[in-house]
Amino acid sequence: MTQTKSAIIFSALSAVLAAAPAHSLQNSDTGPDRFAAVEVSLRTDAALVAGGGNYGGNILADLDTRFEWEAISGNGWRWGLELGLHAQSDIAREGFANAAGPVLTVPQRSLATGRYRGGAAASGRKAFAAERLNVFLKAGWGEWRLGLTPGAAQVEAITLPTGSAFVRLDGGPLGLGRQVMTRTANTGAGFGPSLVYSTPRIIGLRASASFAPQARFCGVDICLADAHPGGAGSSSLENVFEAGASFDHTFAGTGRIEAALNVVTGEPLSVEFQDNYSALGAQVRWSRDGLSFGVSGLWADNAVSDGRYQALAAAARYDVGDWSFGAEAATSRDDYLQESETALQFTLSRLVGDHHTVTFGLHSTNRDFTALSPQGAVNNSENGTGAFLELTFRH
Repeated sequence: MTQTKSAIIFSALSAVLAAAPAHSLQNSDTGPDRFAAVEVSLRTDAALVAGGGNYGGNILADLDTRFEWEAISGNGWRWGLELGLHAQSDIAREGFANAAGPVLTVPQRSLATGRYRGGAAASGRKAFAAERLNVFLKAGWGEWRLGLTPGAAQVEAITLPTGSAFVRLDGGPLGLGRQVMTRTANTGAGFGPSLVYSTPRIIGLRASASFAPQARFCGVDICLADAHPGGAGSSSLENVFEAGASFDHTFAGTGRIEAALNVVTGEPLSVEFQDNYSALGAQVRWSRDGLSFGVSGLWADNAVSDGRYQALAAAARYDVGDWSFGAEAATSRDDYLQESETALQFTLSRLVGDHHTVTFGLHSTNRDFTALSPQGAVNNSENGTGAFLELTFRH
């Protein structure tokens, strides 16, 4: 019954999007000149990271590309196709998008972050996924997207002013230690098939809403997959609704102020969760004259009683010419997985040319957790400090 309801809702919303481009073409001139223009863009973010310290020596790499083909009709409507490919060679962080190893006892996976408890992480990890494959329509009354794409909560989220592009305390694509666990991104359906609508930004304000009938897509950093035999439980959701609103405006004499609020609700597919899932995310950022401060938070219930997840991250960056100085702090607690963490990071970056950046960073974490063993649950702690060198290309 639930799946039938999901299919009906998704089909109806999809029909709205499917009809829109057709109407655009009917109002355009016929013949080869019916488009005012066609634009093609390619964005590439790549990084190579060398880390050392208590985490051991690691060479990590990440490549994220996004291709977009966009046609502009005679009436000014823009529609097209987006394709995003993501490849990564990371350490075996416990959870997030990793597949779990051999299970010692009953496995648990947090819906808020995707992290698992109850299995040993593999010795290394390489991953590849097409995380974006969607069609879109942009008009004066807003924007529609249908396919593999971030949901409304992430569309309206604000990025913290971190000094490192890839090694970040708040769920960075690359990690230096298995114990890194803080994530304030309100991912909901992840990159799963969704229908997303965003209003135009008016006087700094914009809002988005999205729906995903089933979020089972497994990407590189966000994996909402079914349970693996002998592995962690499923973190998949169905009937995922997301909504978000953001504000972005530059005030004379005050600087640029950004703020966002987003919510996610969904129904877990795994029988280990008894309730519906809900999460609230919020971000604030202020920037002026090369100085930026930002705070991001996530509060989720993990769909179980007494299983709350809460995380808070703060970051500051100061840009002077080609140099950037950054500082980050993060803290999180997952009552469902019975673990908590505090972390600090400091960075120094240098822009080389227009597209390359060299970053040196110092990193420290402190995690308290409950480890599962054949003898039962054991309280434990893990501390780590280290340094890293990050080389990035962004174009």
